[in-house]
Amino acid sequence: MRKEPLLLIGRAAAWFCVAVITLLSLLPGEEMVRTDLGGHAEHVLAYAIAALIVAYAYNDIAPYRVFGALILYAACLEYLQRFSPGRHSRLIDFAFSALGVGVGAAIFVIGRKLLRAGNEQT
Repeated sequence: MRKEPLLLIGRAAAWFCVAVITLLSLLPGEEMVRTDLGGHAEHVLAYAIAALIVAYAYNDIAPYRVFGALILYAACLEYLQRFSPGRHSRLIDFAFSALGVGVGAAIFVIGRKLLRAGNEQT
């Protein structure tokens, strides 16, 4: 498979992640459904997965910019929850979202280094 279709699929997946996080973040409180993981674990998991996918899809951009943009986006969404009925903005929720970006960033950076080291040995 050529690189361009993979890049397009990756970028579509990245924007899909961003859209899903937006939707779930801004749903009114009575429409929200939680998993057994709990809210904070959901924040970490959602943002870690999004960070991995977005960083992979936009690997031509410096990773710190991608991760910084996701953290800023998490802050914006947390603030916007003030305007969604039955939802509240909380600093602790933002902190877990940012932690998720950090977890995704660490996995991405370590994985990329391991792949590069493996390619250099062959």
